[in-house]
Amino acid sequence: MVIILGFAVLGSVFMYRVNLFSAQEKQTQLDKAVSQSVGFMQNYIMFSGLPDATIKLPNGLSISVRPEAQLMQNLAQLAADGGGHIFVADSAGQTTYVSSWEYGCRKQSQGIIAQAAVDEILRTGVYGMRVGNFYGALTGLCFVQGEGVYLEGELVAMVFAAIPPDNVLYHNLSQVFLLLTLVVLFVVLVVTIVVVRGLLRPLSQMANVARAFVRGDFSARVPLPARQDELYDMTVSFNSMAEAMENAENNRRGLIASVSHDLRTPMTTIGGFVDGILDGTIKPENQEKYLRIVSDEVKRLARMASSMVEVSRLESGERDLSRVVFDMSELVRRVVISFEHKLALGGVEVALDIPDTASMNGDHDSLFQVVYNLMDNAVKFTEKGGTITIFMEEKGGSLKFHIINTGGEIKPEDQKRIFDRFFKGDQSRNTSGSGSGLGLYIARTVINRHNGDIYVKSGNGKTEFVFTLPTEL
Repeated sequence: MVIILGFAVLGSVFMYRVNLFSAQEKQTQLDKAVSQSVGFMQNYIMFSGLPDATIKLPNGLSISVRPEAQLMQNLAQLAADGGGHIFVADSAGQTTYVSSWEYGCRKQSQGIIAQAAVDEILRTGVYGMRVGNFYGALTGLCFVQGEGVYLEGELVAMVFAAIPPDNVLYHNLSQVFLLLTLVVLFVVLVVTIVVVRGLLRPLSQMANVARAFVRGDFSARVPLPARQDELYDMTVSFNSMAEAMENAENNRRGLIASVSHDLRTPMTTIGGFVDGILDGTIKPENQEKYLRIVSDEVKRLARMASSMVEVSRLESGERDLSRVVFDMSELVRRVVISFEHKLALGGVEVALDIPDTASMNGDHDSLFQVVYNLMDNAVKFTEKGGTITIFMEEKGGSLKFHIINTGGEIKPEDQKRIFDRFFKGDQSRNTSGSGSGLGLYIARTVINRHNGDIYVKSGNGKTEFVFTLPTEL
């Protein structure tokens, strides 16, 4: 519709310009015909009272020339040249001669020029160009123009020239324009179909992939278009979104499986011991022992639930960092002291090498939890009689924390996933058998929110966790 409307406007402007050009051309023709007719009439009136002239030809012959005959011949030739009509009337509007391209020139004594045309000649001396049938004198539309014939300042006659419009030109131009319009519309239609199909194919593929997502299949992808245009960028973004959704779905499934497993194990233990106490399988003298185990499992469930809540708050941004200036060395010392009982039970020795004071600008409680989680992880994976080494260093406006424990090593493939949610790696390294798999994930999240970095190294019977933090905002 837009293309058709555009062609309609273009055609209207084009035909208007053609019409304007044709009118200017007709104006020139009318000016010439009227001017020559006036000259012929002036000559005729001036010489009409003289006898016929005799003209000798080069071959020796002679012909007699009558003024009226010469006038009619000239008027007939003018009408034939313009393909129109010449009307001659006296000063009162009574027609005297009518010339036509069809039948030449003839005398006319009965016709009368329309009074409106006569009045305009009497008033202004000219009859401006108009388009019409000259007040019924013509059988079709013509360009008509007239002028008065004056001798010594007196109106003696009137001349009107009429030239029909060039219908053949209009017809030919209309046919050419219509043909060009149809050809261009056909070409545009074919090109549009090809282009639109090319555009819709990736969109249709995206729709199919989206329907696959609804069915739970997140492995589908949209093939990349050949041209690297906006549609290519959108397809890349769509596939990136699909990959993110697939990863999210895999994480969700892994999360459900991990949570189910982690919850089922302590709950099974609690349920078994409670049932044993209730049905008398566990003797009264052993009940205290198993109740302590039940208590430990309940506490483990509470820690797991607390860790999950903390992860949810960190990921949703619900928990904002509350930055304060504090002593990082004092924080580390307090964490180590809180593990004193566990260290003594396992016979683990701690080597502490930290500055007396280390000023830090950050969220005290979050960083306390990071150090606590790293210390808890080190204690769990240190063999009896092993060693945990902790040292810190300040350099270039940043603080670097190291914690190294002896014991089993972390496999290289597990080091890449050690900070993922619920990832526990090789459970044979864990001497206590407990853990939710969230501690290191929380540590990485907190460190990243402080614009820091954390990583792990493992080998030669040792495992080292390192994080770096800027000491200022």
